[in-house]
Amino acid sequence: MTTQSSEPYRGIYGIPATPFNEDESLDTRSLESVLEFSVDNGCHGIVMPVMASEYQALTDTERRTVFDITTKVVGNRVPTVAGVSGISNIHSIELAKYAEGAGFDSVIAMPPFNISRPSTGEVLNFFEKLSDAVNLPIWIQNHSLGAPLSAKQLAELCENIENVSYIKEETVFAAQLTTELFDHAGDSLKGVMGGMGCKFLISEFNRGMAGNMPASHFGDIHSKMWNLLEDGDEAGAREIHTRMAPLNNYESLYGMRAFKEILYRRGVITSTTTRSPGKKDLDKFDLAEYDTLLDSIEDLMTWKAS
Repeated sequence: MTTQSSEPYRGIYGIPATPFNEDESLDTRSLESVLEFSVDNGCHGIVMPVMASEYQALTDTERRTVFDITTKVVGNRVPTVAGVSGISNIHSIELAKYAEGAGFDSVIAMPPFNISRPSTGEVLNFFEKLSDAVNLPIWIQNHSLGAPLSAKQLAELCENIENVSYIKEETVFAAQLTTELFDHAGDSLKGVMGGMGCKFLISEFNRGMAGNMPASHFGDIHSKMWNLLEDGDEAGAREIHTRMAPLNNYESLYGMRAFKEILYRRGVITSTTTRSPGKKDLDKFDLAEYDTLLDSIEDLMTWKAS
């Protein structure tokens, strides 16, 4: 089996939440805090803003603000990946150009889609135009909710488009598709990372994937797991992975609301507010369960609020 190069992107690339005040306005002070937290807690890279950052709820002005604050706070401490998914080719390209100017190291995008999914030709046209517009490595976010691509299609994009060489794979059979992708793509593919909150991190590592892009609220725990795998201690990584399973179940159910609850409890952000529409608060039973679950992994959370 062919796997990808280990350089330069490898490890846990954390996705910070986008914090909002209770009136749903952008909380820039908490944004700086969650970015600092994500670097300090051991994440090997930062991805911002994407689905786990509520990117779809941000205005374009706010997305540019997020780009600027991200590069200012992160500096050159770890690599940065800008989320530039948009509703049209022009939309994504304008965001990518701004992110490049703000100092990001690479960009990640889903093929634009709105009422209908783009055709194969439209996907190719988008990534060709995006590659022409920026001089940065491009990640394809291959997600079931967007315009999912086959291993063969992904390999062809990597082979034929200059800056496209990385994939974030999170379709239904992500791991199997990745193994097939390695066989198709050869050296044109430089790295594949998983998603889904590190639920399949050990399997992904054993398949030769370069890392994972989870929400960063447990960046210290996820990074510890990855570092153990890199050091050859799969048993140690599995022990942590098993202990995290109940919390993974809650994340699958509540998504961003769960991420923000953890960040709030860890003293990183000042409010758990998510943007309308689709707001759904945890009830008293959920909150009580979080009390128990977080107590059970207290020793794994090595980052502590000062």
